[in-house]
Amino acid sequence: MTVRRALAGVRWYLREVSGESAYDRYVEHARREHPGQPVMSRRDFERRRQDARESRTQARCC
Repeated sequence: MTVRRALAGVRWYLREVSGESAYDRYVEHARREHPGQPVMSRRDFERRRQDARESRTQARCC
């Protein structure tokens, strides 16, 4: 049981660090706060996320 818990913790950590869990949080929020509204696809979500990242020039080093 301890090994499974450790692996679950590692999986959670990697999803948080990589940003993979951001879409899951978005879907949960959208369904809770905006019921009846369509939820963006993962592809659209990631595109908007990337566009937002690129628009913040101060966030980049070069």
